Order: sequence, then structure tokens, then C-alpha cells
Amino acid sequence: MKEVRKDIYKELFSSKSGVVVHSSALCDGSDVYIFSGVSESGKSTVAQKLNCIMIPINDEKNVLEFTDRGVRVSTHFLKDEDDPKEYLVNENVEGYLKAFFFLLKEFEKTSYIEQINEKTYVWKMLLTCAGPPPTKKEDHLFSNYLEVIDRLTDLVPFYNFYHNLNDPPEYIAELLRKTI
Repeated sequence: MKEVRKDIYKELFSSKSGVVVHSSALCDGSDVYIFSGVSESGKSTVAQKLNCIMIPINDEKNVLEFTDRGVRVSTHFLKDEDDPKEYLVNENVEGYLKAFFFLLKEFEKTSYIEQINEKTYVWKMLLTCAGPPPTKKEDHLFSNYLEVIDRLTDLVPFYNFYHNLNDPPEYIAELLRKTI
């Protein structure tokens, strides 16, 4: 993916105003749901499945920025012409983060969601998807990165989302909408 807003990582970390997250983001009215997880956990699959019900912002990288109204989610990344992967990107769509989900595949049961109250677990999971400043030239911003992650954990609820790929999109959407 190509970065549209130059130096977005540096800008966010130096001002402590947000973070870029490897995730899918879906907008439902003004509410946004973030789905993150390790490679192949289903981020793009969930976005494609719910594309008929909610509007994808980006199914690869999303920007989370702290505002007076909450955590605004948008994208500053577009598909690069040379990239063979197909992305869902709507650069003019944004909203406010309602919930952050870590995706885990479920094969036996229907999809379900569990709220995470263990801050250490949330931190560990965030460190896999919300990378620190991307270059060694920006090492001095690492402490800001830690502050940004800590702030995010205090502002929004986090959940484990055990998703079964066989569940219909309407069921998944209803599960999401029931979260705090």
C-alpha cells in the first residue's frame, strides 16, 4: 500500500496524536469497528463478508487519531498500482472507534465475542499490529509510541472475536452492534 499523507507515522508519534494499525476497519453509521490479528486471521475476510452491510474504510492499514470526540478512524493508504493484492479502500469514509477486536478463527461453534479486561493481554496483542516508528531514524519517538498505545487501551473497549467463516454476515453484524 502506498502512503498518501507523507510521514503519517512520524506526525502521529511526534504529536502523540494516534497510531497506524495493521487492521481492517468497517464503518456502521458513525461507529467504526477495528479488526486486527496475525497474518491470515481473517481481517480482509471479515471486511469482505460485511461489505454488503457496513462500509470498509481499509482492510489493510488504518489510522487511529485521538480527538475531542473520541478515536477517529480513517485511512491514508491506497492500493499501489504494482501490488497484486486486492484491497477494500474507501479513502473518504471515516468514523469513531466503537470497539477494537482481535480476530481468532473458530471452527466448531458459531461466532462469539469476549471482552478483554486484562490490560497486559491487550498490550501484547497491540504490539503485534500497531507498530512502533518505522525507521531507526525515529527511535527517539519510541517512548511516545508507548504513551499512544497506553492511551488507546484506556479509551476504547477491546474484545477477542472468535469468528466462524460459515456464519452469515447479518449474524456477525448483529454481534458487533451488541458490543458496548
